[in-house]
Amino acid sequence: MFIVPASISAPRLPLLHIEDDCFHSEASTASIASHDEDHSYIRPTFPDDSRAPCPGLNTLANHGYIPRSGRDISFLTLVRAIMEVYNISLPLALMLTVPGFLIYARFQLHWNSSASFSDTESISQSFPSISYSITLSSLASFGPGLKIAHRASLVHPNYPSEKPDTNMLHGFLNYARLSDEQRGCFTIHDLASFRVSRESNLQGPNKLDGIHEQVALGESSLTWLLFAKQISSSTSPEISLSYLEQWFGEERIPDGWTRPTETIGLINARKVAGQVQKEMKIVREAKGK
Repeated sequence: MFIVPASISAPRLPLLHIEDDCFHSEASTASIASHDEDHSYIRPTFPDDSRAPCPGLNTLANHGYIPRSGRDISFLTLVRAIMEVYNISLPLALMLTVPGFLIYARFQLHWNSSASFSDTESISQSFPSISYSITLSSLASFGPGLKIAHRASLVHPNYPSEKPDTNMLHGFLNYARLSDEQRGCFTIHDLASFRVSRESNLQGPNKLDGIHEQVALGESSLTWLLFAKQISSSTSPEISLSYLEQWFGEERIPDGWTRPTETIGLINARKVAGQVQKEMKIVREAKGK
């Protein structure tokens, strides 16, 4: 469905041209397990291509670990991609995937129109097959009940969206850059501070309820676990701004990134979410909110 360009390296978005002194690592994603041959980065090409308000899922589609169209994604395909690309444990991958499928997935019948009744094999092929799959754009819908999308996204607007908002993306990256102009890195306190700033703009019925607060914390936790690195024993872990630019802006595997060496599981994901929540409380108390 996609036209593969001659060059597999896509141009960078004209956002921030960051000179990043945090990490000096060679571009490599060789540690990522794969069942496919081509996982080059290709942006959505056709009008019917579907994307979610989630850089993690969109990255999987843009690199072909799930259907590049973002449509008709089976449960096992998505679980396997999350585990292989991001080194996430099976229990955590299931926790991330099952709610979305229960809420948004659909059963579909597929008929083999080419089958004939000339022999037994063709007769068996004439019966429909059933699939249970999800389309990424369905995750962008807001609404009552158990809808997953929320209005405190870091780079998506407060309405259904399948791609980052340019102004919000600039604001997020500029905030990250200004937080540490010399090093060009993002700390967990910076991440919590920006979350507070996003949530403080929500009023009335748009404010996050308990469920969506946990969803937002989980997103921050996974971002931190995937990209934070400790560059020396005397410093705290930080996220390279170039990682943020490519991950949130281009929705691609960042240059130089390799998946975590230790599997990300439920316990450490919950631990980091608690750290972000604690930092957010500190920020709110400092602002008197």
